[in-house]
Amino acid sequence: GLARELARMNLPANIYTQWYWKVDLHNLLHFLRLRADSHAQYEIRVYAEEMCKIVSDWVPFAYSAFEDYRMGGATLSSKALSCIRRMLAGETVTQENSGMSKGEWREFEAVIGK
Repeated sequence: GLARELARMNLPANIYTQWYWKVDLHNLLHFLRLRADSHAQYEIRVYAEEMCKIVSDWVPFAYSAFEDYRMGGATLSSKALSCIRRMLAGETVTQENSGMSKGEWREFEAVIGK
């Protein structure tokens, strides 16, 4: 098997694909969260970014909340939340005493800006 994006290389560059879909706002925003992310494949990311512009014009309040809470927000594990509580209480928390793996700790530090 060949990946779909590689299988399309035999198509002429002037071939367009047209498709229609029906989606609710919840699932559309879920799609955009995944596909507008910096880790998404470039081609779908460009498409998703254009869709974000359309959605922000269509439902500005919902899109603003989406940007604040989903795109700009973070989800924490119970261990990470516990570490934040301990830090707020004045305790020095390290990877060794956090109960997190090294990978989890790196992700945690990225979220809290260390």
